[in-house]
Amino acid sequence: MTDAPSPTSPSPVESAAATTAEESRDLVRSAVDDVSAILPGWLADLRAAHRLTGVQVALWHEGEIVAEAAEGAADAPAGIDLLPTHRVRIASHSKMFCALTIMRLREQGLLRLDDTLGECVPDLAGTPVADRTVRDLLSHSAGITRDGADASWWQLERRFPDRDELIAMAKDGAVVSDPGIHLQYSNIGYGLLGLVIEEVTGKTFAEAVAELVLAPVGAGGEDMPIGPDLPADAPGAEDPHGFAAGHTGLLHGERRVVEQIPTGALAPATGFWATASAIAAFAGEVLTRGALLEPASLREMRRRVWTVAEGRHYGLGLQEGTLHGFHVLAHSGGFPTGLTRTWAAPAEKLSISVLGTSIDAPTSAIAAGILGLLALASGRPAPDAGAHESAGALGGAGNGRERPAPLAEQDGVQIDGREVSAQEIASAVVGTFDCVWGRSRLAVLGDRLFMLDAAALDPAQGALELAVAGVRKDPADPEASVVALMPWGDAGYGSWAEPVLARLTAGEGEGADGARTLRCTGLWDTGQLLVPTADFALPERVQAPR
Repeated sequence: MTDAPSPTSPSPVESAAATTAEESRDLVRSAVDDVSAILPGWLADLRAAHRLTGVQVALWHEGEIVAEAAEGAADAPAGIDLLPTHRVRIASHSKMFCALTIMRLREQGLLRLDDTLGECVPDLAGTPVADRTVRDLLSHSAGITRDGADASWWQLERRFPDRDELIAMAKDGAVVSDPGIHLQYSNIGYGLLGLVIEEVTGKTFAEAVAELVLAPVGAGGEDMPIGPDLPADAPGAEDPHGFAAGHTGLLHGERRVVEQIPTGALAPATGFWATASAIAAFAGEVLTRGALLEPASLREMRRRVWTVAEGRHYGLGLQEGTLHGFHVLAHSGGFPTGLTRTWAAPAEKLSISVLGTSIDAPTSAIAAGILGLLALASGRPAPDAGAHESAGALGGAGNGRERPAPLAEQDGVQIDGREVSAQEIASAVVGTFDCVWGRSRLAVLGDRLFMLDAAALDPAQGALELAVAGVRKDPADPEASVVALMPWGDAGYGSWAEPVLARLTAGEGEGADGARTLRCTGLWDTGQLLVPTADFALPERVQAPR
């Protein structure tokens, strides 16, 4: 059970010196489109390389869903594919919804953040938690137990607590420290906030959050399906709009199905469900366009309370940080049925959501990877490329190398007597190429050609930028020619001084000028030939030469 923030996922956190705020704001739709184009193939590669069950992804930009994809299984043993319409539990995203509900009540003058539990909930007056404030509960500063002494509901060994059981916990053993001493992440604390909401509104938590948070932005219906807890009559994965099953982790062998379970009085902490498109759209509208709260209320939620890790913070029901130059906020979630992550970037009017159907789904890492690809498509180099190409890099005596120009500004080459532009060459080599060592993906992002590790969760880390650098002889066939693609950004362990060589032949189609289009039949990289994925097949046994 991993409902806590995950500060230890791959860390592409960049300093302000590496990427300025002005650069980060420059996210044009074409950059999002470039990433959207490779998203399904990349997810398929990740599923194969990391043995994922199912992953749902959505990108929202400037008011609309630009891309949505689903890869893998909604129920692996049953052979049911995951669809973009399947509902997935988003767990601790619930805390964001709970906090938004609190802030709406505060705007209406119905409560204050410094009100205490004892003042708000008569059943909690005189209990050990009575003096804990709404503000401290929202920021996990109240010193309340994370899940109680027996939280076996996280393994589906018992039902989640109801209201009476939650109040009983508050009366005995819920307080584990003084408030404000240290971050003490608490699902129980958010359950208690749910009691505050119910007492103040006179409605159930589900009714209150639907009225105050979901309905105002058009969420909760078929256009933006989001809900606070598992419905009593929830359909399963066999229904395209039903709930995907969860799956156990690979550590314990063959994956087993994990059934869905309602969360009772802990719905404000962990009960919510959605599709990736729905939560991406909600986060985009609310956190980047101000569709729900007054600006002062959203600023209050974002104000840093805890520094969880370098570049990662927690406020009032919101996680916040900087990834690949994007300043992002929202929440993650962990439930027995899977892990999830949503990030919204207010400056770019961008939101992404990654929902997984297994307890070991690397959703935070994939979300960071999407932001990395968007950074490349926005014109920024790979995170360490500038350092690798600077004067005196790695202690050497070089003067550094300038970054290649965009493809439109690069010189073309002569192939079979005709001038071929750098952009045409890039179009010919786009795709995936395999050898025994793995798979490389060549992609055009923001009018620049990149060579990416197809199996990497964060492919921007270590991405090589390729520039057209003339024609050479084929290493295996001196009578044939190849196009040299000079890499930029390599640390030196790969092909820093050696070009990638592309074998190009005439394709079946014709370009606008009537000339035959080109296709790539192989890439030489550090002396090894990679062939198009469709043409690659491993033998039953990779034998040594006889």
